[in-house]
Amino acid sequence: MKTLVFGASGATGKHVVLHLLERHHAAKIVVRESAKIPDKFLEDQNVEIIKGDIDRFSTEEIHALLVDCDSVVCCLGHNLSFKGMYGKPRKLVVNAVRKITAALAASNTPKKFVLMSTTAYTNKSHGEKNTSGEKLVFSLLEILLPPHKDNVLAANHLLYEVGASKQIEWVAVRPDGLIDEESTSHYELLENKIRSPLFDPGKTSRINVGHFMVELLVNEDLWGRWKFKTPVIYNKG
Repeated sequence: MKTLVFGASGATGKHVVLHLLERHHAAKIVVRESAKIPDKFLEDQNVEIIKGDIDRFSTEEIHALLVDCDSVVCCLGHNLSFKGMYGKPRKLVVNAVRKITAALAASNTPKKFVLMSTTAYTNKSHGEKNTSGEKLVFSLLEILLPPHKDNVLAANHLLYEVGASKQIEWVAVRPDGLIDEESTSHYELLENKIRSPLFDPGKTSRINVGHFMVELLVNEDLWGRWKFKTPVIYNKG
């Protein structure tokens, strides 16, 4: 199995690649020219490195990258700096997701697509509702915080524009408050949020997110359980 990974040098994306390598699967990773690439990726023959700015890639270029891959994982996100949050591109994630899904739709065979989303996204199509306080804050965030709106648009694209496509099978994984841990631990998967990401957030380790994403790719039963859904992942305990 070979997986195309966007955002592979990021805090969560690198765990996706590491989990793939642990299972002896190949990874084709797309990273910025300035990205710091872990030595393990540089040394491993199962890693193919593509340098470039995803926002400048055309759909045709992404399609070419997909030809020898079985699946795609997108862990793109905005840097937590003023420039990263308010500079361009403001629609980094949704623009990438639109191009990736268009490239997937043009593929000869169905491929799996896993998007890293967030519990700040509310899946209204699955009955999730926000409290009055959450509605107010999320409305303000969509105006004042471009990365939040970007993530909302990306998940909406999968839910309402791609939908239950025969050509594109997808899952949007929603971690809660992200933390760093050195090893995987027990985690739980739920269809809906059970905590407020604003007022009572839970914790999800990035390494657990990477583990779940790769499990989705290699475990057909797990994929069948969450296909076309937006599972929430929390650390247990």
